[in-house]
Amino acid sequence: MLNTKFLFGLALLVPLLGTAIPAEAAKNSTAARAECFRQANEAVAKAGVGANFSDKNAVGQDAYRQCCFKAGIRP
Repeated sequence: MLNTKFLFGLALLVPLLGTAIPAEAAKNSTAARAECFRQANEAVAKAGVGANFSDKNAVGQDAYRQCCFKAGIRP
């Protein structure tokens, strides 16, 4: 038979692991999303001063979506 201390420890460990893993994934997706925003802003800056507003939006959105796709997160 299994030891009661072992079962008690296991009962405490499983919920702790369940809460820690999604928190780490959220940190990684937040960092990836921030990096994608940074890349989108760089792409808009490269478009230049002469580009109109709709062109800048299109360039930024395209860069953001491509980055999110590469990072494996939803845009």
